Amino acid sequence: MTVNNLDKSEHTSITNMSLQQRSLGKLLKLALAGLTKLNRSRRKKLVKNIGKTILYFAKKTQLRAIKNISNAMPELSIKEATDLAFDAYGNCAYGVAESFWLTEVEPDIFCDEDTLRILQSGQGACIATMHLGCYEAVPLAVAKFAKQSVTLTNIPKFLADSMDFYSGVNITAINKNASNAFSELLKESGSNAYISLHCDLYANQAEVTFFGQETKAPAGIALLAKMSKKPLLLAYAIYQGDGQVQVFFETLYVNPNMTGQEASEQSNKREKVQITEPTVEQIMSNIYQRFEQIIRQYPNQWYWSYNRWKN
Repeated sequence: MTVNNLDKSEHTSITNMSLQQRSLGKLLKLALAGLTKLNRSRRKKLVKNIGKTILYFAKKTQLRAIKNISNAMPELSIKEATDLAFDAYGNCAYGVAESFWLTEVEPDIFCDEDTLRILQSGQGACIATMHLGCYEAVPLAVAKFAKQSVTLTNIPKFLADSMDFYSGVNITAINKNASNAFSELLKESGSNAYISLHCDLYANQAEVTFFGQETKAPAGIALLAKMSKKPLLLAYAIYQGDGQVQVFFETLYVNPNMTGQEASEQSNKREKVQITEPTVEQIMSNIYQRFEQIIRQYPNQWYWSYNRWKN
């Protein structure tokens, strides 16, 4: 497992962690411990209801979710869009909560033979994923195959460290807001890590079309795949009706500049794997086309309340 080096500023912030942060971490830990005592079905029902209640009072977020759904799927009535907004927010709340007890999540994993070969090769890959279902189950599933499963996180370090919910399941988490985050990802990729990045939120980096609307997207995963010459996979995690988590992996792009055993093992046997090198924007466009297809299949498990179409 790769251990991330902290720069001085990060070390200072941890050393000077406020009493309020420590107290919040302890309270959250106690609350989650209480939830853990419930069986998974009751826990899911409770957390989903809490999420729906929060959305009911968060009027601005509620209206944004309904507007996003209505714009993306204009065939839905206002009532249908509203019902979907609340259902999706409840499911997202549960997906966030499950990040705190990943040790209990045992996902079923699905992929074809070529993708499985990449995951088992030990040579590393870049994995585009999104905030769908139990979204942290993607790096969790990667850790079932690889020694180095890496992701970015926005979770405050005082919470992540106090509960060990990444390191406890063999995931290396890099602070998304750190100034050296991308260089750390490149370093991990150079060590043949499997790096999962959530690419479905807004960032002013690549132009894409998403649900018929022009918008911008983060390009980090495409840049990382091109610079590291690693295969690019797409993965997503969903909940089944009984609460079981399923994680799906597929291959989007195999870098044509790979050599030796890596290239022979990941040779193109399927039409959907690109063998010519696309641009960053072409890669992101392909990712977003696939994201849209998946979200349309599971609309009540995606994060509609986010301000995704800012422009």
